[in-house]
Amino acid sequence: CHCDMSDQSQPQSLEQEQEQEQSVLLQEWAVRGRIGAPPQSSDVANLSLPPLSTLEAALAINRTMVTATHPNISRLREALGGHVGWKMGWKGAFAERPVLCGPLFGCGLIASSSHQAVPEVCLSAHRAFCAEAEFCLILRRSLPPLQNGQTYTEEQVWEAVDRVELCIELCGARQFTSTNKYHYVADALCHSAVVRGPCIGKREDIDPSTLTRHTVELFCGKKNISEGSARNNPGDSPLASLTILANELCGERGMTLEAGSVVIGGHCCQAQLEGRPKPPLGGTPRPEWGSASWREGDVLRAKFGTLGEVNVVLKP
Repeated sequence: CHCDMSDQSQPQSLEQEQEQEQSVLLQEWAVRGRIGAPPQSSDVANLSLPPLSTLEAALAINRTMVTATHPNISRLREALGGHVGWKMGWKGAFAERPVLCGPLFGCGLIASSSHQAVPEVCLSAHRAFCAEAEFCLILRRSLPPLQNGQTYTEEQVWEAVDRVELCIELCGARQFTSTNKYHYVADALCHSAVVRGPCIGKREDIDPSTLTRHTVELFCGKKNISEGSARNNPGDSPLASLTILANELCGERGMTLEAGSVVIGGHCCQAQLEGRPKPPLGGTPRPEWGSASWREGDVLRAKFGTLGEVNVVLKP
C-alpha cells in the first residue's frame, strides 16, 4: 500500500502565503464595495474578520489592496472607483509607528463647490460616525522610489504638489463589534468619504508654513462643535504629513507616490456624529474633539479661517 509520509506541518510556500493573504484581504474588504449604497444587514452579519495580531499585518492589507494584481482584487479595486490617493492620521495611536497612512478610493470622493448646490451625504450609506476638517494636497508629478536609505525633504515634496484644497473627511467602518484596533486600521484607517471643497491656490502661490496659522472650526448648523489647527496633523503640518507619507511609501516600501494623488493630511479638528454606530475603542479625548448633535438636513460646515469653507448636508 502507499502511505503519505509528507510533513503536514512544514512551512507554507511563498505562493501559499500570498494566496492566504489575498483570501484574508478579500474577506476584510468584501463589504467596502457596497459603501455608497444603502447597507444591507447581511453585510455586517456575514463579515468574517481575520485574527490580526500586529500593526504591520493590518497595514499590509491596505497596501495589498492598492498594489495587488490578483484578478479578484483588481476587480474589487475597480468597483471602488480605483485607488486615488492616501489619508494620513492616527497620530500617536501606536508607539511602534506614530503615524499611519491608508488608501483612498474614487467611490468616496464627493465634489463640493461654492458655485454649486451644497452636496448631501447619507451617513448610513457611508457608515459614518465622525467628521474631520482637513487640508487636501494634490500631486502634479510622481515621487519615485528611493534607494539606499535616502529620504525626501519637505522642499522636494512641496515641489511635487500641484494645489491645495479644503475638505471634510467622513470616517466610517464596515463593522462596529470588534475591539481589536487592528481591524479598524485594516479598514483603510476608517476612511469612508472626502467632501472636496474649494482650491485655495496652486503650489507656487502658497507658503505651506502659513497653513498651520489658521484656526479651523467645525459647525453643525450654527453651533461651533470643534476647533483646532493643522498643527494636529502628523508632523505638525500638512506638508510634514505629506513628506512622512512620501518617505514611508517611496523609501521604506519601495512604492511610487503617483501624480494626481489626492492626499488628506490629517485632522485639524473633528467631531463625533451623535447617534451613529462607532467602534468600541474609547481613547482619551483631545481638545480638538467635539460632538455633533445633528438632525436630517443640518449643514456640516468646516471653516478654515480666511481661506474658505466646505459644506455638506447631513442625511440619515
